Amino acid sequence: MNINFSGYNENVVTFEIADSDIVMGTPVKMSSSATVMKCNDGDNMIGVAVNVRNGYAAVQLTGYIEMPTEETISVGYQTLSVNEKGKVEVNSSGREYLVTYVEQGIVGFIL
Repeated sequence: MNINFSGYNENVVTFEIADSDIVMGTPVKMSSSATVMKCNDGDNMIGVAVNVRNGYAAVQLTGYIEMPTEETISVGYQTLSVNEKGKVEVNSSGREYLVTYVEQGIVGFIL
């Protein structure tokens, strides 16, 4: 890609983590007060863990993000969620995001 969307309106917040399988790049959802957990199949994510350390995760809540996908996803507004492998998929019950970049196995969108 000849242009870069990184840095656009990024907003990162620190949460406690509920499970130890959260690593950098993991899509997360709220699990309890001030605590996040890994998304399960069909879950709507609140954001993506961009750093994990000592029981805490820095979670990007807004801005541009690229994530793996196994589907062909079109650019424009799409309803997305996360599958059991932690990859983005189109899901009619997902949240709507602006997809700005698509490449084989990668989808870029605005959280």
